[in-house]
Amino acid sequence: MGLVPERIQGSAFISKALDRWAYDQHVTLDFSRPGKPTDNPYMESFNGSFRDE
Repeated sequence: MGLVPERIQGSAFISKALDRWAYDQHVTLDFSRPGKPTDNPYMESFNGSFRDE
C-alpha cells in the first residue's frame, strides 16, 4: 500500500468519493470556508505570487 497523507487541506477537494476514501484511510479533510481566504493564507499567498508572475 502507498503512502497516505494524514490531512488534506483546501476547498477544491470536495466529493463523496474523496470523503469515503479519506474515512477508510483515516485521513482528515480540512476544508476552508468559501469566501474566507484567511483560512488558508499560505495558498492565498502562493496564488497572489503566481498571478503576479
